[in-house]
Amino acid sequence: MINKRRVTLLVAEKLREIATRDGVVPFDKGDLRKSHVAQPVGADSAAVGSNLPYARAVHDGRPETIIRPRRARALFFPGLDHPVKQIRQPARPGQPWLRKSVDRLKLEGLGFLSPEIGDSAVRALEAAMRRNPNLKIERKKS
Repeated sequence: MINKRRVTLLVAEKLREIATRDGVVPFDKGDLRKSHVAQPVGADSAAVGSNLPYARAVHDGRPETIIRPRRARALFFPGLDHPVKQIRQPARPGQPWLRKSVDRLKLEGLGFLSPEIGDSAVRALEAAMRRNPNLKIERKKS
């Protein structure tokens, strides 16, 4: 009997491992890479993601943002020569490392599941992944 919950968690953990490899996740200080978790959701699903508040903006991109003072008449912080009324941050394109991780998983295959479910089941799952190119990826509701 195949334990669907265990298999789902193994796949989620493999996706987490792929996502945190060098060159996959965007890297500045390493906080985003270190923040990835794989956890069960319900009886036979799992979620892979980051718990950092800016992770979605890095993954999906974000529109142009204008920063204005809330309490003062102007903004000033180190690096500015003088106070300013607003600062415009340009839009940033997304860097969808989790989607890239799913693509890499499809290329690498599911051989890591063989000890758990057997070679014939692995081949059947890989064939199903090829037939259905859209592995279900959902955004967590905010």
